[in-house]
Amino acid sequence: MNVLELYSGIGGLHLALKKSGIKGDVVCSIEINPSANKVYGYNFPNTFLLNYNLENLTAEFVNQLKVDTILMSPPCQPFTRNGLKKDVQDPRTSSFLRILSLLPHTTVRKILIENVKGFETSEMREKLTETLMQCKFVFQEFILSPSQFGIPNTRHRYYCLAKRIPDSFSFQTGPLMTKLPGIANMDIQFSLSKIVEENCNGHLWN
Repeated sequence: MNVLELYSGIGGLHLALKKSGIKGDVVCSIEINPSANKVYGYNFPNTFLLNYNLENLTAEFVNQLKVDTILMSPPCQPFTRNGLKKDVQDPRTSSFLRILSLLPHTTVRKILIENVKGFETSEMREKLTETLMQCKFVFQEFILSPSQFGIPNTRHRYYCLAKRIPDSFSFQTGPLMTKLPGIANMDIQFSLSKIVEENCNGHLWN
């Protein structure tokens, strides 16, 4: 799996991929914030990192990277309950809209999107799902909390997993889910408990 990480910040999604055990190489990460990029560069010094405005991204560039997967966490301020909720009228959604406009012209086959709870009722979400259907992706949306997987954090987040047909999921997709389906839920709980134990030595629970 060759990955393009957008809105890469300090590398949260990169770390999640690494800890998941899924085989994948982050070919390129893109972030406009220079301070975040300094931290990212320290965390992942061997990753090709661009300080770049995603509003200028092109399908040609994405295809030249030969990536099949995109991980992204677009700005959440336009959708958060404590914000103005300007949705697609907020200029911070411009880069996300740009990415959606490029998607039909790329060879990307898998997508993971993370955002704040509230995104699922936004106009931006409608544009996302319309684009995924237009590009013949099968997708599943979730609202999940880390506490469901043994991590002491109750903040719910929105997630969308998408695969381009003929790829498919091992579970039946449908309306927004508030827990992971079947065995996937058990597998993730086991993996996360191991990660917490290995990295925190149990101190989170004391």
